[in-house]
Amino acid sequence: MVWKKWTSRILMVGGLSLLAACGSESRPAEVIHSQAAGDVALLIEREDGAGPYVESTAERFRVVASGEAIKSVRWSANAGAVEPAAERVTWTLPTAGSASLSVFVETESGKTAEGAFHFNVVAAPLASSAAIDTGPDVTGSSCDIAFDSTGNGHVIYTNDTHNSLWYASWDGTSWNREQIEGPGFNNGGVFVVKGVLAVDPVTGTPHVAYSKGTGSLATATTRVGYATRVNGTWVREEVDASVVMRFSLALNPAQAQRPVIVFSTNSSGTLKVATRTAANTWSTVSPSGASLSLTSDALFDATGALHFITHQNASGYVNQSLQVLRGSTLESFPLKTSTTAPWLATAWAPDSHLLALSNNISEGEWNAIEDIAVGTPAASSTRRVSTVDYKYASSDLAYGGGKPVVALRNGTALALGTTDAQGFWTYTQLGTVQDSSRPSVAIRPTDGVPHVCYQRDGKVSFQ
Repeated sequence: MVWKKWTSRILMVGGLSLLAACGSESRPAEVIHSQAAGDVALLIEREDGAGPYVESTAERFRVVASGEAIKSVRWSANAGAVEPAAERVTWTLPTAGSASLSVFVETESGKTAEGAFHFNVVAAPLASSAAIDTGPDVTGSSCDIAFDSTGNGHVIYTNDTHNSLWYASWDGTSWNREQIEGPGFNNGGVFVVKGVLAVDPVTGTPHVAYSKGTGSLATATTRVGYATRVNGTWVREEVDASVVMRFSLALNPAQAQRPVIVFSTNSSGTLKVATRTAANTWSTVSPSGASLSLTSDALFDATGALHFITHQNASGYVNQSLQVLRGSTLESFPLKTSTTAPWLATAWAPDSHLLALSNNISEGEWNAIEDIAVGTPAASSTRRVSTVDYKYASSDLAYGGGKPVVALRNGTALALGTTDAQGFWTYTQLGTVQDSSRPSVAIRPTDGVPHVCYQRDGKVSFQ
């Protein structure tokens, strides 16, 4: 028999389990006859599907008992979401790897059969590359991407021709662009060097911190600014008058997603934490008595403790440490001593594990990514260090679906990396990008697919 728009996958006889085939066309059902009297032969059919099994895809199956009327069916799976409907089931596939769909059947005549059907689930492909801003200007040497809980995308990026800062929102189909800051007439606008983005996951409200100033880019005195979108309009605020060197923005989930900017100053290496207490009102403190410089993205945990990494100069070397700010108390955990202190992208993994990825590494450098099991107090933390690739020039980090995801640029080549079932890195080449630019990666929560913003052919692009 040929089933229209269905692909037969597995035959089960009694307790016998067979691997699924992955044909891309409908084909006659294969029948394997039982050697024992009374056993029931089961056929699993894939409905309206063809080709590989792709993670996060909703696949529909039905079970047929050869020569028997089915009385009851129970479905289950080792991963993913199962929605049973008698002989049929909708299975939303888990992340890439091996997965099993199990079924138990009882016929009207009292016979039973059960077993597990095994599938090879492949990673979802990235969206096709597309320019976010197709205008004539050079854009995207600096960009930052994030998603809200509904799957809408948010990107900020620099217009490098005019040194301005722009925002783009993605509804899954198209991009809408708005200017945040830049040179202007009688509106207080100034040039922007770079920006960072944080998005309220529930409301989708974008929050932006950026460095701004006037004068020559090579010698400019830059300050940290803040902007958010209120009723469709961008509201810009002054945060602090200090000369800013490095900065990061995080939203405090324990205080209704209140924006907090961590930054260090050029003049004295003073570390500062600025909290937005009301519209255009910021409370700024220096939590450390020592001279510390910010070296990483800042992240809150669910309790409102703020985590970031700093470095301190010491006799030609730099000492890097994890800092945890709990209320007004700053706790510290030493990480490493080296001759350089590259920027570290951070992401939360389960069980209070903070991952920190070096922005760049030299050939064969082993300490590319830190896996810090954060303790309470921070001094009780532990760490493991892993390699990511032999070398790369810039990077970004995200975590989702039980795996870290990294975007790595080496020269003009961009790759997306994640780990397989054994923990080894696997790489997907994303093509040619602009040298000297930095990509940004985020995972869309509605489908688990990683997306990247980057600069290609002088245009800020998305994939």
